[in-house]
Amino acid sequence: MTGLLDHAVTVPYIGLYLDPGTGSLLFSLIAGVVTTAFYSVKGLYYRFGGGGKGVAATAERSVQEAWPVVIYSEGRQYYGTFRPLLAALAKARIRTLYLSSDSEDPGLQAWSEVTGCYIGSGHKAWALLARLRADLCISTTPGLDVMQFKRSKRVRHYMHLVHAPTDKAFNRPYSFDYFDSVVINGPHQERTLRYLEQLRGLPAKDLIMGGCLYYDDLLEQLRNQTPELVSPGRTVLLAPTWGRNGLLRLHGSKLLSALTAQDINLIIRPHPQSMVSEPELIQGLQALFPNGPRLQWDFSSTPFSAMARSDVMVSDISGVIFDYAFLFERPVITVGIEPVREGTEASDLPYDPWELTVLDDIGLRLSEEQIPRLTDYLPQVLEDSRYPRNIRHLREQYVVNFGHAVGPILKAIEPLIGQGVSEPSAAALSRQAE
Repeated sequence: MTGLLDHAVTVPYIGLYLDPGTGSLLFSLIAGVVTTAFYSVKGLYYRFGGGGKGVAATAERSVQEAWPVVIYSEGRQYYGTFRPLLAALAKARIRTLYLSSDSEDPGLQAWSEVTGCYIGSGHKAWALLARLRADLCISTTPGLDVMQFKRSKRVRHYMHLVHAPTDKAFNRPYSFDYFDSVVINGPHQERTLRYLEQLRGLPAKDLIMGGCLYYDDLLEQLRNQTPELVSPGRTVLLAPTWGRNGLLRLHGSKLLSALTAQDINLIIRPHPQSMVSEPELIQGLQALFPNGPRLQWDFSSTPFSAMARSDVMVSDISGVIFDYAFLFERPVITVGIEPVREGTEASDLPYDPWELTVLDDIGLRLSEEQIPRLTDYLPQVLEDSRYPRNIRHLREQYVVNFGHAVGPILKAIEPLIGQGVSEPSAAALSRQAE
């Protein structure tokens, strides 16, 4: 059985070499032609009465109004990133529209100068976002103008907000290519984004050394209310990433069997996206390893409490390992780190992503074969005084404006508003020329 793309990419052999990056780009272009037509039709459907009325009508009125700033959030899991910025925009009296695909998003609550609006998810949300009127649209959502997330002709500037201190190598290809600016955390992210621009012949976007916004709130919380450790030296926080590189998917049963067999307290905190993208996996593991006196599954909106109550974290390449290390200066044990690079930006890089090069600085790396003996390594990790020193050094070098990122980010935003929406940006012109 063959599909449209099987025929579309079949060409006579003429002796030319097609490198992986070019092949990925050709596939993206072909897929883009098909999906652009599809979402254009979907947009017309939702614009002219399809997909429900009440919520849709309110959202339609909001996006038709011109705004200095629009922020789009996929859901409440990103509220910790947006909250400091929403508060700063409100304080600066900058009219802002906050759109969310989650009706329970706390960011939808009333703020002075900030209007919250629930826009649903899927095709409805994408269709509305494609008709925005704004000087500036800010989002943590990657892939602008690649698949569903389409640029509105009435938005002058699109800004992506990086919401983790990790390198951007394990995102899907072209995740950041067509944004006008990207707010980054440090030089490692700048290196990767600049390399990909040069590789693909793209205009240089504005890379804003702003920092990681959610550290502003978490550091303040840490200063004000650090819970005491329940059993010092005996509490492990398991906090993996999600998807095919995630520890629970790769080694879930074996890892949990090893940890629950020992006399330790175990907190399991799945990545928030796991409950969206792989709920069956999490529910299956919960059934095998239910809550008990020494085991707790944590699904709270913020990881702060789970982090504060633990002595050491066990994880993979999740960005949370750096949150834990940088906030609490405690070590991390990483297990079986052989992430799949195919289908990510890492496949186009001639170097190892940053997070893979610093794992030995923040803790201990174990192989898959060492999982059954994982708890034997706890005393060694907890007693090694090098790790706190290494962590502080990495934080100073790779996370700018630690704990006070919102000020520099707001300063970068202010020149972008009040300029009108008629002139397309360099990124938009580049995309139109393809």
